[in-house]
Amino acid sequence: MTTPVIWKRPDLLVPQPFDTLLFDVDGVLIETVNSFRAANIAVTTYIVGTLNGLQWDSTEHETPVTQEDIGIFKQAGGFNSDWDMCYLLSALATARLREWRDSELAARSTQEWGVLAHEAALHGQSGRAWVETVFPSTALTDYEVVVDVFNECYWGASELRRRFGRDARYLPQAEGYAQNERMLYAPDFFARLRQAGVANLGMITGRIGAEVDSAIERMEAYSGQRWWDVIVPADLYAKPDPQALRYALKQVDGRGGLYIGDTADDFDLVRRYKIDRAESEAPVLAAMVVKPQEIELYQSRGADLLVHSVEALLDFLPVPDTLR
Repeated sequence: MTTPVIWKRPDLLVPQPFDTLLFDVDGVLIETVNSFRAANIAVTTYIVGTLNGLQWDSTEHETPVTQEDIGIFKQAGGFNSDWDMCYLLSALATARLREWRDSELAARSTQEWGVLAHEAALHGQSGRAWVETVFPSTALTDYEVVVDVFNECYWGASELRRRFGRDARYLPQAEGYAQNERMLYAPDFFARLRQAGVANLGMITGRIGAEVDSAIERMEAYSGQRWWDVIVPADLYAKPDPQALRYALKQVDGRGGLYIGDTADDFDLVRRYKIDRAESEAPVLAAMVVKPQEIELYQSRGADLLVHSVEALLDFLPVPDTLR
């Protein structure tokens, strides 16, 4: 039994041959609302409240930013990196409470900021560079401090010591959020894809270093095998750089296929690849794991396939009923 496809573009032409499936990790293969996204909020709260000594109206929100805020910027693009996301969120919350207090800028909604971030992403200026252009320098926290606080918050003190060989400076009592992650696919999902004739499987992820190691250790244990043929981490090529897609396809000699993600940077990875794809390069479809409120958004942006779960790919592929 598979999860059905929500929508596919009416004039969709499936690449032939179709031999390659490439996956984003967070939000597609691994649930990260209670890990990376929870860490985004905890880091921002610590920077704004503890490091910057600011207070917000806790009757409106317990924290200075929300899951909804994160979702808006993930849809905007340019913030696939959780370090960049924390850099942005802490700058926005700090400026609203201090540098922009009682001004029109302080009253500007996160939705409005998301529109501006998306416009910047479309013009090639996004992420950390956009933050440093838009927000007052006094509202910015040193980027290395943001990274350190995030790592301590995400990993927790004991895992930080094990993986990085250092003690926590800011959050020595942190238990970490990494252990909250769970898989979003059945253990035999990739075996079924292989049986359906998909020759090449891989990942293009915003994770780097120990984050990649942790993910693949757990996926191997969960699936009982190293099912992937290639991994492209963000420190090799960062999304939405289409070179990440080109590199993955070259490593597996892919001749046609699909990449599936869940944020604007994932979609833009394929969109930018399609714009300047040479005739000799493999055609690739853009599939998105979406929430109900995102369906129209990614239809309008030009996605090829929309699903609620990565397992819907078994509904999209010509898979025998015995493998569903």
